[in-house]
Amino acid sequence: MTPSIPAIAPEQLPALLAAMPKTELHVHIEGTLEPETVLALAARNGVALPSASAADLQAACAFTNLQDFLDLYYQGASVLLHEQDFYDMAWAYLQRVAADNVVHW
Repeated sequence: MTPSIPAIAPEQLPALLAAMPKTELHVHIEGTLEPETVLALAARNGVALPSASAADLQAACAFTNLQDFLDLYYQGASVLLHEQDFYDMAWAYLQRVAADNVVHW
């Protein structure tokens, strides 16, 4: 006989999922850039982007094919010009995964 698992109330699920440890199996760190960071780095480095707002960049994340993904990926990577840019990108990523309880084994 299989033991029954108690049901979780739907309103408790978000807190439970947030508290659970997670792992990230594979990531290209350039792809972790958030729209706001891309825009801040573009402004700092004088890089002109086709997308002028965080909302535009976020909307572009709903890509439907590989080329659209690659275009967005390279647009984000184009703002990474200096050591400080890479530091800022990595630090933002590490803060985000720490807040989401990502662990590395």
